[in-house]
Amino acid sequence: MTREMDVPAGPAKKITDTFLRRFRRCPENIRVPLDEWRCTLWSEALGDDYEELAEDIYPRWKKLRYRNLVLSEANANMLRQLHKEYQLAIVTNGPSNSQWEKIREMKLQQYFDVIVVSGDLKWEKPQPEIFLRACQMLGVEPFECLMIGDKLETDIAGGFQAQLGITVWVPNSDDEGRTAPLNPPPDFTIPDVSELVQILQGGKDKNKAGKNVRAKKTSTSSGATTSATPSTSEGLPNGTTTTSNSRVAPAVASTSAAAAASTASANKTSTAQADED
Repeated sequence: MTREMDVPAGPAKKITDTFLRRFRRCPENIRVPLDEWRCTLWSEALGDDYEELAEDIYPRWKKLRYRNLVLSEANANMLRQLHKEYQLAIVTNGPSNSQWEKIREMKLQQYFDVIVVSGDLKWEKPQPEIFLRACQMLGVEPFECLMIGDKLETDIAGGFQAQLGITVWVPNSDDEGRTAPLNPPPDFTIPDVSELVQILQGGKDKNKAGKNVRAKKTSTSSGATTSATPSTSEGLPNGTTTTSNSRVAPAVASTSAAAAASTASANKTSTAQADED
């Protein structure tokens, strides 16, 4: 904005912060087209002095946003590998049209058997009903599932309330140095979603304070609910569930976790991440 539109650095930062703050308060289901709503947000953030720039800024922001909504090759390969062995699901909070836009841009449908968006339902994480809906759609019991996510208050607490078999927390950059205050805490805490495979293969120890859960081959997911079936009772990824029979149990994950597997997330700019997990 400063370099290409001659907006001074101070006002440019204020405008951007205002836009992002309002963007993250996105209502559950917007009644107008997303492009129209977002352009209006830019107009409001720009104020009277720069309002005429909105129609120019919005397409540039959108292009940059889409450029960042890309899975890294390593994480795409990991999802392909997991999908051969486990059922995978995403459970994500946020407006329906906005969340499905991200899911389509990241081409996540090819990796996940079930995708559940809170904007399409009357529940959202951490309410257990949204996790149980994913389990129902996967055709598995909650205890067969593993939940992997980056938000303690929604992904991990919700997974526990829904009595999913295993919870895996992937702290984001905002949580650096933070410990898990939940009781019980997540079964596993990992620095990167790529360690999910190691958990599923039983090569990672649980958190010392983690709840005493016997894992039956569970599936994985990022910020979503997934199911998978590892061969031991130890180690599953964030928001994933597995069972001993390949491609039988579901995994739950959130788009935050999927975004954690990407080179950059659109709104994280969450995690979630414009608070859309």
